[in-house]
Amino acid sequence: MFEGKTIIVTGSTQGIGLALARKLGGLGANLVINSRTEEKVQKVVREFEENNLPVAGFTGDVSDYECCVQLCQTAVDKFGGIDLLINNAAVTARGTLEESNPDIFDKLMTVNVLGSLYPTKAALDELKKAKGGVLFISSLAGIISLPGYSAYCSTKKTLISIAESLKVEMTEHNVFVGIYMAGFTKNDARKTILNPDGTPQPIPERKDVKVNSQEKTVNKIVSQLKRKKFMGFTSFQGRLIYVAYRFFPGLILFILKKNRKKIMPLD
Repeated sequence: MFEGKTIIVTGSTQGIGLALARKLGGLGANLVINSRTEEKVQKVVREFEENNLPVAGFTGDVSDYECCVQLCQTAVDKFGGIDLLINNAAVTARGTLEESNPDIFDKLMTVNVLGSLYPTKAALDELKKAKGGVLFISSLAGIISLPGYSAYCSTKKTLISIAESLKVEMTEHNVFVGIYMAGFTKNDARKTILNPDGTPQPIPERKDVKVNSQEKTVNKIVSQLKRKKFMGFTSFQGRLIYVAYRFFPGLILFILKKNRKKIMPLD
C-alpha cells in the first residue's frame, strides 16, 4: 500500500514522527522529513540515504503558511506529488488556566492547530490529484480535557473538529481523512514540555500511568492508514475512554474531579 507513495510527516526528526517515518520508509514509501532545525533534518536525511531509502528534507515552521507551500513543493519537485500528509508536529504545555502565561495559549494554538491546518491546506490540491489522504495526530486529551493542561487539550480537541469537517468536505474527492488519538507514549529523552511561564523543561518519565511504546503506537497508526479508518487508538483502553466519555460525560468529569490532585502534577 505504501510502496512508491510520497508521504510528508511533519515534526519527523524525533519521537513518534521519526519512528513513523522510519516505519513507512521501510515499507517502501518516499519520505519528506520536516523540522524547524536544519541540523536535525539533515541527520535524519543522512540516515535514510545510508539505508538507500528515498527521502527529501525540508527545514521550516509549519505554523507559517508560505513555509507549508514550500514544504509541499519540495515533495512535488523530488517525487512528483503527494499521496499522504501526516500532521504530527506539536508542542506540549502544563499549567492551570489561572497560572499560565497568555503567550502559552498563543504558542500552542499556533503550532498545534495552525501547524496542522496550514500544511493540510497547502497539500490539498496534490492530495486530490492522487486521491490520497491526510492524518491528524491528536490525543486522548482531546477527548477528555485534563486539569492542568487546558492549553494542550484545547488544541488537540480542535484538531478533531477540523478533521470531522474536512472528512465531509473531501467526500467527492475521494481523499481519506483520519485522526489518531494517541495515548501516553514513551518520549525521547530530549522531548520537552512548556512550563506555565513558557520555559521548556525535559518531560519527566511517567510512572503513575501505563506508557505505550513508540513501536506499538506507530504500528497502530499504520494499521489505521491501511484500513482507512477515520479514528484510531493506541489501545482498547483508549477506545473505551472515548466511548465512556461520549455516553457518560458527567461520570467521567466526576472521576476527574476526584483524582485531580493525582493528574495535575507532572513531577
